Amino acid sequence: MKQLLVLFAVLAVAFAEKDASARITGGTNTAPGQFPSAVSIDSPYNLHCGGTIINRQHVLTAAWCVMHPTTFTLINPVWLRVIAGDVNLVSRTIRREVRNVTHLFVHPNYNRVTSNNDLAVIRVDSSYPEFHNTIEPALISAVIFPDNTDCLYAGWGADSITVGAPLNPIQRMIPAPIVPITQCNAANMHANRVLSTMFCAGFVHAIASTVCQGNIGGGLYCNGQLAGVLTFGLSCGAANNPGVYMDIRQYRSWIESQFARTDNPAPGWAPNPL
Repeated sequence: MKQLLVLFAVLAVAFAEKDASARITGGTNTAPGQFPSAVSIDSPYNLHCGGTIINRQHVLTAAWCVMHPTTFTLINPVWLRVIAGDVNLVSRTIRREVRNVTHLFVHPNYNRVTSNNDLAVIRVDSSYPEFHNTIEPALISAVIFPDNTDCLYAGWGADSITVGAPLNPIQRMIPAPIVPITQCNAANMHANRVLSTMFCAGFVHAIASTVCQGNIGGGLYCNGQLAGVLTFGLSCGAANNPGVYMDIRQYRSWIESQFARTDNPAPGWAPNPL
């Protein structure tokens, strides 16, 4: 009898741990081509970030993803790798297109303390195919979406906030309705950190489907168009920490001006935050 009780206790712990993992992971697996502009960015410094293809040779991400974590200066682009076309990072298919990086263009007024202007444009070493079933540039939204608009985030975040937590190898999408900025800036949430260049999307209550480690720099899609780039607010399932996104509608002119740049900022370059 005692042995049976021990066995039941072990099984109960095992099922509890499995359920806890399921609650944290959240999201729904995507299908190939469902988010053809979403990419994975590998870095030896920030380990992993999300990004969005915005034309055949450029990817949009967060400035944080291409800055050194201790010197807060631009890293060498040769350390980055961009993976597009596959929803599974481990199981490679013929759809995959891997690119090295030649140029990094960070917003000149990026402020690492406030996260304002947290945007960077990456130039890859060769253009993406013009016709490809699972790779396609995103359309940047030009409209202001009202509060509670249903949006989606797609990426490869980790299951928990634990340092070194492994990424989900399969791309997932999570619902992220737009949260009123006054609510998001409440003292028990982001306490006025959400600036006029940003907006909130996600949930106020604890819920499994939330952004987590590895999701910074990824895109939020509203009505099928790219509306935001994740800058902070990694709740990993916790309450009162919805994701905060750069409102790229306000940065469209700056983003597009990077496409024709002929200079190449050197590693060690630092922005001049306002």
